[in-house]
Amino acid sequence: MTTLLQRLATLIDTVPGERRMRRFRSTWPAGASHGVKFYRGPRVQYRYRERGAGTTIVFTADPPATLEFYDELLAIFSVEFRVIVVELPAMGFSATEAKFGFGWRETNDDLTVFLREVAGPGAVLAFSCVAGLAAIDIAVREPSLVSRLVLLQTGSVEAFARWKSARDPKGILGRSVMGQLAMKRLAHKRMPDWYRLSVGNVEKLDHFCACAHESFRHGALWSLASAYQIYMDPEIILGRPAQSILAIWGLADRSHPEGNADTARHLSDDVKFIAYADLGHAPELEDPARVFEAIRAFCT
Repeated sequence: MTTLLQRLATLIDTVPGERRMRRFRSTWPAGASHGVKFYRGPRVQYRYRERGAGTTIVFTADPPATLEFYDELLAIFSVEFRVIVVELPAMGFSATEAKFGFGWRETNDDLTVFLREVAGPGAVLAFSCVAGLAAIDIAVREPSLVSRLVLLQTGSVEAFARWKSARDPKGILGRSVMGQLAMKRLAHKRMPDWYRLSVGNVEKLDHFCACAHESFRHGALWSLASAYQIYMDPEIILGRPAQSILAIWGLADRSHPEGNADTARHLSDDVKFIAYADLGHAPELEDPARVFEAIRAFCT
């Protein structure tokens, strides 16, 4: 259960909500990439890009990545798919109302509205990292919206508890107010360290860092502390989806403890597992052509 202190701490990440939404629609975020669109959900104004035709596949931008990272992926996947890439609530330039509380069901329900209204029924959900748990939850509760699941660097709830502990050994991000203030002050400085730790394809490092720095310069959000404290609840109980799952894992990701990759095999009775030894936390961005071939084979 969210405490009053936690709820107050989230305001550091969500205020001023409406003013931020207006600014994002009329300044750099609206024109920084080709095809940027906005959709206003119940509590979140989503920023997304869309390209191509065919079966719809929805990717989530894994922060600190923003839509500006996805040019190559959109070009490759749009040959076969209608591709949507969306920034998650209070991440990138998907601003939220001040009352948004980062709750598990609250967040997933808002994402469900986006999927229903923008993606439509029968989409392939290609969600990254902890957002993969949201994809499973949505697939179980709203099966008509999801035809297949592609989970990118997503393990079990227990695996993310281990990941969370390893990434915050001093418990700073997990502390209400302190964690939010630390992220506000240090996120752009710590971002290069995150990519050096997590990226396997080192040729992409400079590009990733440059994109993230430019996004931060224009006010990109990275509300990791609020997600740590509230959304990533270790008490979450996941259902088992009926849809087939393709689990893709980059083994060169040094942010995850050893053994987390194997937990992806147990998220359902129907999981195909692919691992890339030379790729890291964002295989779909580090080598989108190789990941495209895997996903295309899975979907056909």
